Amino acid sequence: MGHDIAPAPTAEDATRSAPKDGIRVCRSDDVAEHADNISRWHQEYEQLSGGVFSGCIREMLVEDGPRLQVFHEYTEQETSQQCGPWSGSVWMGLPDLSRTGEVRFCGRPHSDGVHLMMARASSGFTLRTPRDFGIYGIVADEGWLASRLTGRHGHKLEQLLLHGSVASRALSPSRHSELCFLIEGLLEPVGATTPSGDLCADLVDLLLDSLGDDPTPPSRTALEQRRFDIVMQARRIALRPETAVDGVDDLCERLHVTRRTLQNHFNSVLGMAPKDYLKRVRLNAVRRALQHGSDPARSVHDIAMQWGFWHLGHFSHDYRELFGELPSSTLRRALNGTF
Repeated sequence: MGHDIAPAPTAEDATRSAPKDGIRVCRSDDVAEHADNISRWHQEYEQLSGGVFSGCIREMLVEDGPRLQVFHEYTEQETSQQCGPWSGSVWMGLPDLSRTGEVRFCGRPHSDGVHLMMARASSGFTLRTPRDFGIYGIVADEGWLASRLTGRHGHKLEQLLLHGSVASRALSPSRHSELCFLIEGLLEPVGATTPSGDLCADLVDLLLDSLGDDPTPPSRTALEQRRFDIVMQARRIALRPETAVDGVDDLCERLHVTRRTLQNHFNSVLGMAPKDYLKRVRLNAVRRALQHGSDPARSVHDIAMQWGFWHLGHFSHDYRELFGELPSSTLRRALNGTF
């Protein structure tokens, strides 16, 4: 089951982004830059709520033995995330103890408590996160993880992963707290040195225990899969400026669904109306284009028009409401090299 992400990073990308020993901390006031701050990942984030973005990554990477990555990610604004961990790995994600609002994992809302999520890098995954959100990520080599799971529970990794790609399990409050405190201990070691392999293995075993209690995951229905696929297809269309969509009715025609069906699909998968979500996706695309603009002759108007924003006044108002600055300020900072 594909999840609409870009290809996994190359070995060159991994080397370039590899952190030093100890804990690596990266802060950012831009959602796209923040998405690039997790080492070895290839992903795309869109900011969905209005205001200046603030994000922070605290991360450690253990490469002495089986490769293991542990991090905490904080995002102040609502986001839509298309995530791709490093090749050959499995990701496990856990909201932190300050969790607020509803999380949607691959289109499924997690409104009934805290869930431990799991996904193969080969398929990727999506997250829809609320404001003021913190999540822990644990990423391990798939082969090592599979052998450890078999040794502890006698289960195969495929038994835990829905259709071979994703899974999630509800956690008790006590298990949630236990996992969070253990991860925090890894991310704030004495002297900021890389923790021992035994401590990291203890964390992975506790995570597998949490997933392995019930080896049969709840299956995704055909309707759930279709809803998710339609929403992801709509996002792909919105991110192709050469095929600009002229409103929701035009999008419905391209997707061969009724307006009501599209509305229901978006509400189910993202908790948003299609018009609102797709406009924010395109505003984020404009922002990325402005940030990477090296041609001073290319104006804000040119870039906005490319992405289907025909009325510059309305566009500038919407842009400022979402990102907390005018598009001209974004372009100016990019040209001055201050991003």
